[in-house]
Amino acid sequence: MRQWLPAISAMACLGFGVGLLGIYGFFVEPLSREFGVGAATINIGPVALLLVPALVAPAVGRLADRVSIRRIALAGISCAMLSLCFISVVPSLWLAALGFLGFALGLTLYGPVVINGLLVKIYPGREARALALAAMGISVASMFLPSLVGALMAAFGWRDALLYLALGLWLTLWLLVLAGIPATTGVAPAQAGGRAESSLYRRPAFWLIGLCVAMALNVSLLVGICYPPHFVQSGYTVAEAGLFLSMGGLGGLAGKAGIAWLGDAGRAYARWIAAALLLVEAGGICLLLVAGSSAAVFPAVCMIGFAAGGFIPMHPYLNSRYFDAANIGHVNGAQAPLFLPFGLVGAPLAGYAYDTLGNYELVFMCMAVALLLAAGLVLALPPTRRETRSAAGVSAP
Repeated sequence: MRQWLPAISAMACLGFGVGLLGIYGFFVEPLSREFGVGAATINIGPVALLLVPALVAPAVGRLADRVSIRRIALAGISCAMLSLCFISVVPSLWLAALGFLGFALGLTLYGPVVINGLLVKIYPGREARALALAAMGISVASMFLPSLVGALMAAFGWRDALLYLALGLWLTLWLLVLAGIPATTGVAPAQAGGRAESSLYRRPAFWLIGLCVAMALNVSLLVGICYPPHFVQSGYTVAEAGLFLSMGGLGGLAGKAGIAWLGDAGRAYARWIAAALLLVEAGGICLLLVAGSSAAVFPAVCMIGFAAGGFIPMHPYLNSRYFDAANIGHVNGAQAPLFLPFGLVGAPLAGYAYDTLGNYELVFMCMAVALLLAAGLVLALPPTRRETRSAAGVSAP
């Protein structure tokens, strides 16, 4: 059990980092009322969660290959939680926006680029299990954080609720990081001068993995945005829509568990596993489009959730198959800007399509096509040495 303590600490970092995005909606209406602006203005906030990582993740990734990840994570936790404390007391919206930028920066320092890089380094040969276990933190957090935040807001109001939440998470994460994340990664940094960095960008695997993952993860983001109005517009009640979302979340947890069980055994076929998940998600979307009853919707959302959840750990896992573990943070961070174009145009275009057509059917069709393209990109990756040897019937070392 002790050997998996770093992965458990990583689970907490992702759950109480990326997982916090699931409670953003609780604060939209109170902030809108407090500062006298529309909900559309408050909804601009999550753009910072795309812009900041895209701008700083390459530098953070390189830093994570050279500096103690424990120190980086502790600094990020402090930055993020102090920023939330700052937001809880500010008198104006522009100060709240400044605090949110600080939160986004802190989140980047203890987010996937840093944490996933750590797991690849300290669990050689068991990367899939460790990455999937850490990713489960996002699902676990989504199960109980909304109820906790709702109860805090009902009892204390949004300002005190945000303050108590931030202080509690600050203490919890510091303790878990100090207990579970080693002071050193156990992998000596590789020499990474300008020549090594330029050669990284010349490798097809860098672009194929980055673009594939950018498309797939942004489709998952769009699915979450489109689900509620799609179900309501299709004639289902809000309660039924919530049940569908819950089933999708349960499917996501099952997908991560599946990767934890299968990924290391099938590590020689990582690109095929990734492609299979993308095709299952595309199939789930197609099934959702033709579903005429809740009996058909349930398997569709479970398929989508299973595949999307299972794909979350695939970004660092695929990189670990094609790049040196000592530079994995650099690689993960350098690919982050590729996520930005899809993230910035996807949601506005989906909203425009809904306003124009009155439904999200065309958007779902485009998402299915994007997943097929992403599957084609990952299958275009060259076979790894392990895959080549396995195909030839030779045992890999």
